Amino acid sequence: MKLYWLTALPLAGSAVAFLLPRRLRLYMAALGLVTALACARLALLMPLDNSTLFLGQQWMLDRAGQSLLTLIYIATAMMIVVAVVAEQADWFSPPVLASCGLLSAAVALRSALLSFMLLPAALLVLPLSTLPSSPGAVRGATRFLIWVALPILCVPVAITMLQRGALTPDQPGLTELSAWLVLPPVIMWWTLFPFDGTTRLWSRDQLSVTSAFLWTAKDGVIVYLLLALWRQYPLSYTRDVAGVLNIAGLGTAVVSGSLAFAQSNPSAVLACAAMSELGIAVQGISVGSTDGVLGGLFLLLSRSAAVLLASSALAAARSALARDAESNASPYRWRSVIVLVGLAVGVLSMAGLPPLGGFSARQQIYAALQPENRYLLLAWLSATAGIVLGLVRTGWSLWHAEPTPSSEPLYDLPVLLVLCLLLLCLWIGLRSEATARLLSELFRDLLPLS
Repeated sequence: MKLYWLTALPLAGSAVAFLLPRRLRLYMAALGLVTALACARLALLMPLDNSTLFLGQQWMLDRAGQSLLTLIYIATAMMIVVAVVAEQADWFSPPVLASCGLLSAAVALRSALLSFMLLPAALLVLPLSTLPSSPGAVRGATRFLIWVALPILCVPVAITMLQRGALTPDQPGLTELSAWLVLPPVIMWWTLFPFDGTTRLWSRDQLSVTSAFLWTAKDGVIVYLLLALWRQYPLSYTRDVAGVLNIAGLGTAVVSGSLAFAQSNPSAVLACAAMSELGIAVQGISVGSTDGVLGGLFLLLSRSAAVLLASSALAAARSALARDAESNASPYRWRSVIVLVGLAVGVLSMAGLPPLGGFSARQQIYAALQPENRYLLLAWLSATAGIVLGLVRTGWSLWHAEPTPSSEPLYDLPVLLVLCLLLLCLWIGLRSEATARLLSELFRDLLPLS
């Protein structure tokens, strides 16, 4: 099969899912699940570094791109299952499949201009999956649309100036200006500080599977495209640009983490933890060194697993509480315990507590940043404290919540999903050295930057 099938197949699946009536949500979810798993298998079978010409453009997949797309499609398949448990599959599956197809094209195309133009297109379809019953989600999706669309015009100007600057090395000011023009799109698409309230608002009222998809899929693609751009145009990575990205990451980490304490819903605490973790990962990537970038990539991988775990736990909480309430013969609420432990491990991993994966990655990033004083460590600890206290407050209320049975009983399958993801998160944390070596092997073609 040709490489462009990774784009055509999910787009076709999305079109078919859009045509299905919403009452057939399980069929819609089954179609999305089969499509995502088929694309993951297809990505693994694609030959590497084999150029294909399609629509007048060059398509090629390297080792890092293949790994990224495989992880995205596997994560998408898991998120579709979570959406079924959370009863959001009818809204979630079609836009997400379309987004995956466009993200695949952004990774596979060798044109930096087209890749950076396809990325916002992939993000602009996601607000279609917003639940209209959640006012916070509607406002968050609206703001997300604005921040994604606003800096689009910066992209063609920046790429054109980078290409021209590569041909005329005697004009360093042209390259420096283009490097600054890349920053607004990256910061807004990542929704870094001061735009970090967007996805927090999206998940304020209840679990939003779409925002969880953004944290597990979108952020990795932005990292890949940014590293590829810095690698192709080395002069676009400057100390000043990296410094601004570092400050934006630090602001996101501290503000989002500290605000977790003020949240009244566990899904809002999850959103704060995910954004705080993203900020620290961006700090590592902004360093530009091999250790810093690998630390940031490790943190993003651990964060994706933690988001999947915490999201599945929140989605399964209602059915677990209901099943435990029905089992009057047993005094032990083992389903609720597994769900609560899964939520706690997922959020605490993003808070950076040992021995989970977030702690090991933070150690590597802190060493790469080489701070002259302990202010950075204190800032990270303040974010961690906010996340932990917010988890304690909302976790206690979740444990004592009234059980409400699901309209589509799935028995203990949601709890089994939480248990599997819990083991995955623990494995990443306990086998951090093996995970770091694997990431170093997969992304060696994009390293080092400086």
